Amino acid sequence: MDDAKIDKHHNNKLELNALRDFMSEAVPYWKTLGLELIEVARGHAVFEAEVRPGLLQNNVVHGGVLASIADSACAVAAISHLFPENYATTINLQVAYLKPLKAGRFRATGKCLKAGRSIFFCESRVVDENNALICTASSQLIAVPR
Repeated sequence: MDDAKIDKHHNNKLELNALRDFMSEAVPYWKTLGLELIEVARGHAVFEAEVRPGLLQNNVVHGGVLASIADSACAVAAISHLFPENYATTINLQVAYLKPLKAGRFRATGKCLKAGRSIFFCESRVVDENNALICTASSQLIAVPR
């Protein structure tokens, strides 16, 4: 790899680390739910969390928790195209719940399918610790100034 490519790769990694730090501070709601942003790359984000009693409704994880982790994965995947100059916020979210989640760790993987000038199209999948599909989400986000 030549020096220019090494510098670009290094700068991109620094920018993505800065994005992870910024988002973790800017969205304290993640801490309330126990969501952990564990991976960020351009157009890609991964969150994990652990099922705990405060997230349950009738002994299954509340749908709002699953929607939140799915939405967060989509949002960070979109924001990775905009940061540090801009931010993005969800304007539409559709969630399909496929299987109840009762215990263990769960993971949401989000990807940005299309990054337009102002609108971003994203999808995410939430799986349990056995990689069973729990829910899917599709979202659209709009770029906003930071």
